Amino acid sequence: MNARSRRAEVRNPVLTLPSARALKAQQPQILALLAALLYDLQRDARQRADKAWGTRKAFIAAYWFTVAVYAGHIAKAIRPAHYSRNKATPFRVRQHGYAALAAVDWAEASRLYSERRDRFGLGTSQFPEGEVLLDDIPIARISYNGRIWPLGPFRPEMEPIYDNRIAADRS
Repeated sequence: MNARSRRAEVRNPVLTLPSARALKAQQPQILALLAALLYDLQRDARQRADKAWGTRKAFIAAYWFTVAVYAGHIAKAIRPAHYSRNKATPFRVRQHGYAALAAVDWAEASRLYSERRDRFGLGTSQFPEGEVLLDDIPIARISYNGRIWPLGPFRPEMEPIYDNRIAADRS
């Protein structure tokens, strides 16, 4: 590797953009959350690219691969210096009174919560909502029915982040 290719902005051209520098100036907690979500986007996009490639849909595969590359470049450009991620099971489901559960993705977080609910057989007033953490940062909540919602109070126009009633594998 020569001196030029060791420079961060050569290896990650996103670093040269003014908007990337503006993002980098945000609070570390916000940057850690954005980086975690971008890494999740990268993981999802890679899975979709692999699926499309396996079904001989080259243009769709190229699109998703490009999404994955850009998500990774942006995440690397903005992540805080101390940031480290758990690549194997980045999601955690946390519930008051229960041990945390490790999950690979949104679908598994919903499934693990629902399995625990079914195993204990408690009703909606007795079984607490769960909280989804991505790289130990709270990002969503799980309602009694296993759907994953944005943090904060429920509003009628809200749509779930992950709906366990709908097939997760939409391309």
